[in-house]
Amino acid sequence: MQTSFSQRFPHLSDIVSTPIAELPTPVLQASELSPHAFIKSDNLTHSQYGGNKIRKLDWIGADVQSKNARHVVTFGAIGTNAGVATAMMCQRLGVRCTIYLFDQPLSETVNANLKRMQGYGAELIFCGSLLHTMIRFYTSPLRLLPGSYFLWAGCSNPPAILAYVDAVFELQQQIADGELPEPDKIVVPVGSGSTAAGLYLGLALTGLGSELIPVRVAPLKLGPFDACTDSIINKMIHQGAQQLGINTPLPQSKLNHAYYGKGYGHSNEQVKDAIAKFKQSGITLEGTYSGKAACAFLDNLQSSTGPVLFWNTYNSSQYIPTPALSHLPASLTKRLQKGDSQQG
Repeated sequence: MQTSFSQRFPHLSDIVSTPIAELPTPVLQASELSPHAFIKSDNLTHSQYGGNKIRKLDWIGADVQSKNARHVVTFGAIGTNAGVATAMMCQRLGVRCTIYLFDQPLSETVNANLKRMQGYGAELIFCGSLLHTMIRFYTSPLRLLPGSYFLWAGCSNPPAILAYVDAVFELQQQIADGELPEPDKIVVPVGSGSTAAGLYLGLALTGLGSELIPVRVAPLKLGPFDACTDSIINKMIHQGAQQLGINTPLPQSKLNHAYYGKGYGHSNEQVKDAIAKFKQSGITLEGTYSGKAACAFLDNLQSSTGPVLFWNTYNSSQYIPTPALSHLPASLTKRLQKGDSQQG
């Protein structure tokens, strides 16, 4: 019998009292891609809005409630998936949500996510550049008010790391149940870093021998601050270990930078080809996160003789708000009206 996360860490078993995520997420074999191709479907963490952020928000929501917070403040790009998921969580918890936003190339996903954030009741504050957004986030007057909870981009506060430690225990049980063989490699996109940190730590704790291939899809820096770097992920691994109360040798992050391309939210022909191949297998991806990791996954399938697992973090949504976008800056409204079709 496999040891579950709650059995291994009973002091944390009752922290998430009102979960959002619908777990476990299924594993499927993508034989159309390769006999060795397997998918962990975290795009199905919630029937209304899936993706890796939902797992994280189970733990973050518990932290918000434990601190009696009444207003969650975060930031991201104008098409931020984390912003949508955070707004959904805040609506569920009955707390306010404010999101500071910086620009990125427009796409259908960006347009839809702006509508979703407003549909979930979030206050959107457009700051233009990434630097201005960071300044507004760090100097927000809301920091002076009791009940404010500041959430890092990508839903990557320390509690989020535990969500993906738990996810590896979930995967270990699925391996034990015969749903898939133990992967030689696990490929996952990496933005803010907490998903990768949790996976690294979970693999170490479960003893699974899978090599993690974390594919960088976000900038190395946000303004003057390190963002998607090995040092940041290693710091998160240590934070996760501290929360778990363990004192053992910890894994070290080794990001794959080969698929980042021109920049955050910028696609290319390799990414588009990978998305098309997954689409033929009935799997939807996008160009900012999952599509870039899909390129690495397909390349690793060609060079591997054993099973390779793609951890699908795609933010699937069945929620399309009916109200039109409102209170947008004039410059952004014009771009949306022109139908700027750059892939994000």
